[in-house]
Amino acid sequence: MKRDNFARNTHIFAARGAFLLIFGSLALLATACSSDSRAGDTTTVPTTLATTTSTPATTSTTTSTTSTTTTTLPPGFPTSSIAPILPVNGLSAKITHVETTDRVVFLTIDDGIVKDPAAMQFLLDNKMPATLFLVSGEFRKDPAYFAQILTVGGTISSHTMHHPELKGLSLDRQISEICNMKNAIAEELGYAGHLMRPPYGSSDENTRRAAASCGINAVVNWNSELWEGHVDILQRPGLQPGDIFLTHFRSDLLDNLIAFKAALDQQGFTIGRLEDYLPNS
Repeated sequence: MKRDNFARNTHIFAARGAFLLIFGSLALLATACSSDSRAGDTTTVPTTLATTTSTPATTSTTTSTTSTTTTTLPPGFPTSSIAPILPVNGLSAKITHVETTDRVVFLTIDDGIVKDPAAMQFLLDNKMPATLFLVSGEFRKDPAYFAQILTVGGTISSHTMHHPELKGLSLDRQISEICNMKNAIAEELGYAGHLMRPPYGSSDENTRRAAASCGINAVVNWNSELWEGHVDILQRPGLQPGDIFLTHFRSDLLDNLIAFKAALDQQGFTIGRLEDYLPNS
């Protein structure tokens, strides 16, 4: 009887042992699965963090893009933002030199009397964005000749209708001379530059007020000249950033341009677009 009880108990213990073994195995399996799941989460988080915090890669890309943009700008383009030159108290600014550290100088050509095809071709071939200050009679004789400068970034602005010395003239007379010439350019080309050059460099407050009245924001004089094949920098040691050169549509223009380009190349300067450095908006 005791033997039967023992045998029965043995079977019970064996069954319980098997049950516990199975239960333990299942528990271990569940734990392992849970552990694998947590391990998967741990792997995913660092990957996400690494992707989210990959600042060096983004910085490198941005730097490369910025560098490319800078190096592809046209020669002479301003290297920093330049505030517009706007009239103050109804008076246009008076400019003889542009304040800049860029190694650029500016080419302005006046009047329009001699229309030498070779001189214009030299400007185009060398992509010189000159600012032309023209008078009515010469401009109207051959507007297409002068308009060629627009293809290399140059502009055409008022040099008055009839080339009078403006200083001492009435405000109304100066408005007529300055603003009517701007209108004449716009009628022919659809647009006129926002600068003006007083004949002989002669101006007064009425000049600046007249210019401002028709949207001209700067009265531009000069501090250097080109004449008879000479580059006249007024006894300075060399070209200076922001120099404004004056020359004319005369028989010596081609010689002047050739000498000017040689000086630019030798001293490491380029011709800037004056309107970029004296913007009106």
